[in-house]
Amino acid sequence: MTGASADRAACPVCNGAGSFLFTAGDRFYRVADYEARVFRCAACGSLFQSPIPDREAIASFYPRGYWREGEPAGVMARLQRRYVAWMLKRDLMAWFNRLDLAPGARVLDIGCSRGDWLALIRDRGFETHGLEADPRAAAYARERYGLDVAETDAESWAPAPAECDAALFFHLIEHVRDPRGFLAKCRRALRPGGRVLLRAPNPESLQMSLLGRRWKGLEMPRHIVLCAPDALRGLLEETGFRVTHWSTWSLRDGPPALASSLFPRGEPTRQQILGAPRPWSTLAYLALTWMGTPLEWAAAAIGRGSMATVIAQKVDA
Repeated sequence: MTGASADRAACPVCNGAGSFLFTAGDRFYRVADYEARVFRCAACGSLFQSPIPDREAIASFYPRGYWREGEPAGVMARLQRRYVAWMLKRDLMAWFNRLDLAPGARVLDIGCSRGDWLALIRDRGFETHGLEADPRAAAYARERYGLDVAETDAESWAPAPAECDAALFFHLIEHVRDPRGFLAKCRRALRPGGRVLLRAPNPESLQMSLLGRRWKGLEMPRHIVLCAPDALRGLLEETGFRVTHWSTWSLRDGPPALASSLFPRGEPTRQQILGAPRPWSTLAYLALTWMGTPLEWAAAAIGRGSMATVIAQKVDA
């Protein structure tokens, strides 16, 4: 790819023309020797990689520890686990409650990671099933929580028609090579009136505007495409959904994205991946997270928070 063609690429969201912005490597975890070429679509505003890496390359971007599949010992590790559990209840479960599902409804978590959230949902009396591409995270979910988790990725997933009442996918669609095809499969999997609940980075956030390639939400090369808000709404509508709830405020993910962008070495996941625990750095990171919370809340108040959380209902034909 040379000359003018090197500066243009087709957007995987709307097939519009994307213009080259910059190259971005694995700034945060430094485990992938891969430089992603990042483009912005002139038609829908989404950010995306081109060329899209193949599945073998993508698998190499996720090192041991990325899913926090281990259980580190020590006081700080125990405090972190309690903090994570509190955030799951305060943020993710609050969103799950908005689905207003009947007791015993069948819930599918696509990209369920190590199963912490899915276990909470099961304990509320719902029938739960998970999909997870990484065998380490899937094994943790099964062994730690006894969850029903199948090892498959979004591309390989072949849902049976009307197999669930709700499909959840937090921080998944940005990793998907074909977001339109994935959403079409989600619609097929849902029963009449079923809902999806998703969260994804917002490339039109204030954080992205200020930090550019340093923004944690960009996280190349693991993120393939970051849908702009209007593009994500349009994609949901075009694949047979009606958006019922939308917010760019996320207590669990918004302020930490800012802290990770400004002070990456304090991020607990990074420390676990690199095998270099630093308790004082972790405390400084948590302090920075809470200091940034009012700023992120203010950005979300004008629709420019760093993470979009969406509930959309299947429109029956």
